Amino acid sequence: MNSLKIKKHHICFIWIHLFFSITTAQQYEEMSFSELESAIIHTEEHLNSIGRANSLMIIETIIDVSEKFNTKQEYYLKGSLYNLLGKVYFSSKEYKLALENYKIADLFVKELKGFSELAIDINNNIALVYLNGFNKPGRALKRIKYIYENSEDLNDYSQHILELNLANIYIKTKHYRKAYKLLEKCKKFFSSNQQHASKLAITYTSFGEYYDGNRHYSQAIKYFEVAASIAEKNQLYRQAMIIYQKYEELLIKIGREDKAYVILKKYTKHHQTALENEKLEANQFKKQLIVSEEKNTIETQKAQQSKTISIFTLSLLLLCLILFCFFIYNHKKTKVLGESLALRNKELKISKEKSDRLAAVKTKFISTVSHELRTPLYGVIGLSSILMERIHDEENHKFIKLMKFSADHLLNLINDVLQVTKMESYEISLDKSTYNIKSLADDIKNSFEYQAEKNGNTLHLNFDSSIPTMLIGDSVRLSQIFINLISNANKFTQNGNIWLNFKNPVITQNKVDITFEIRDDGRGIPADKQEIIFEKFSQASSKDHTNGTGLGLNIVKKLVNLHGGEIKLKSELGKGSTFYFTIPFEINQSKEEKIEKDVPQTFISLKNNEDYNILVVEDNKINQIVTQNILKTRGYSSEIADNGLIAIDMVKNNTYDLILMDLNMPKMGGIESTKKIREFNLDIPIIALTASDTKDTINQILNPDSGFSDYMRKPYKKEEFFIKIESLITTTISKAS
Repeated sequence: MNSLKIKKHHICFIWIHLFFSITTAQQYEEMSFSELESAIIHTEEHLNSIGRANSLMIIETIIDVSEKFNTKQEYYLKGSLYNLLGKVYFSSKEYKLALENYKIADLFVKELKGFSELAIDINNNIALVYLNGFNKPGRALKRIKYIYENSEDLNDYSQHILELNLANIYIKTKHYRKAYKLLEKCKKFFSSNQQHASKLAITYTSFGEYYDGNRHYSQAIKYFEVAASIAEKNQLYRQAMIIYQKYEELLIKIGREDKAYVILKKYTKHHQTALENEKLEANQFKKQLIVSEEKNTIETQKAQQSKTISIFTLSLLLLCLILFCFFIYNHKKTKVLGESLALRNKELKISKEKSDRLAAVKTKFISTVSHELRTPLYGVIGLSSILMERIHDEENHKFIKLMKFSADHLLNLINDVLQVTKMESYEISLDKSTYNIKSLADDIKNSFEYQAEKNGNTLHLNFDSSIPTMLIGDSVRLSQIFINLISNANKFTQNGNIWLNFKNPVITQNKVDITFEIRDDGRGIPADKQEIIFEKFSQASSKDHTNGTGLGLNIVKKLVNLHGGEIKLKSELGKGSTFYFTIPFEINQSKEEKIEKDVPQTFISLKNNEDYNILVVEDNKINQIVTQNILKTRGYSSEIADNGLIAIDMVKNNTYDLILMDLNMPKMGGIESTKKIREFNLDIPIIALTASDTKDTINQILNPDSGFSDYMRKPYKKEEFFIKIESLITTTISKAS
């Protein structure tokens, strides 16, 4: 069925409505068939910006509305919608749900008779699920060949799309000759029109996979480079990212790690570009959301004014009738006011629910992006650490050190964003453990002295001797407050002084209120900025050539509030700044004063590390290289399993001293694989490796039934990594003896 054109202003109207969960079913019911068709197309084109939850809401609403049209139009709309629903689930790797919805779409389209472009798209999608989701190339081939052999009156473009998909399946099933003939036809056709650049890039990528499968690696490299060039020239950033990923895997396979590193940088560049583009679309969505909310506010005000006028008119009428029926008038007035209040309360409740939904969507979006960025950062930080140890050439070592510093800085920014998100969703609570606050103060001073010296600053610690040493509280969150404030002071102070003061303890029974002060003699903060300095994304001056998200002081304020305090600021331009706050603590009255802080964490000595074999379960090739090389620095031997299924077989047939288990892998993830391993091996230590920092993920790992011995967040520090490994291996050896 040919797509119907609609006016430009109509498209904009639909486009704005698509982005908001506040769009009502009544608004969709007022749209024509062509408007709904365009709404479906725009939803598909902007799935990343709209988000999964809003997309599902839009699809379900239009499915209900489609029943008002004649049978043919209804079936066409439902076929398109269930096809789109399948794509939403496919993008989130929910392959079973994706296949179910594609098959429902296929049933509706079959009732329309013939092979339309929609029917071909649906069958292509079913083939992709079988191929990439369930690894059943045979079924995928059967589906594509059926369309290819039975479709009639297809235009040249659709015909060659089918041939390209068929060629890719032939490559998967190693029917290389058949694949080659089809790829040659596709290359000739897609080369003839600049508008087909995306499909031409896919064709050259398929040629690269074809030559890779035939072990003609030089030819494969040639075609991957051409494919990447086409994608970059046409600003196809997501496609370029996929091409560079396949290219990198080929280079690693043939031992070209040096070239693979160059390709990894290009992959990272395009990954960041794609994320920035999606961020721009998300920002556009937010701006449009603000406009819509303002419009709704105005409409609500108008409605309220109309109600007020109605009530006023009714009151006048009732006043006219008061001479005749005073008691009846009072009764009616009370009833009207009661209904008005109930309606207002209902409106307020609906408004709050909408606000909560939008906040939840924002929180999930930021957490997801942070998680997805941490995974490639693990590879970058890990590889740069390895290269720093191996390359001793002064100039190259300097460049690698700068790269690692930049990656570490990016990781800190991501952690700041994630922490703000957690605070806004109330996922952070304070720990209660005993610690030595004097030792904490000394550690903070020692850790920042080198950083301060680089700016020519001197760091001073003043600790009131009357402060009780042993306190109960969250030392990690308290340290984070000091770290952010000292970092901020050091950033804006050159050749000066920074003071960290612990003073004015007020002791009552088993509690103490301590005042903390972080002071510097740097440039100071302008008076007009002091009111907003603690807000998100706020900085002291837009002219500063300093890095930062403007989240550090916002995090400090929230953490101080979480401790029951309130942070305050005194500052004068040219003289410096003072941040101060008072926090209440419980005093530990125990004479034993046993705390983890006083016992320094040291490596548990293992003799002959090379005697211990570790299984690394990880699907990402770069992460495999990083983890193996990190283990190698401590002398451990290791083996690789590409997914959870392979890991199960390897544990059954070999002996390992420990398993490092990634959570997100194809075929079988780390959680399911660990449960299967525990069915026949209860003793081997298993450490979960995850880039996620969400509460749900951590709770899932820490569940006693999960089978995990411990977990590490990626990217991790090598010292903490080896402490956990050696501790678990030693514990296992002790139990066995």
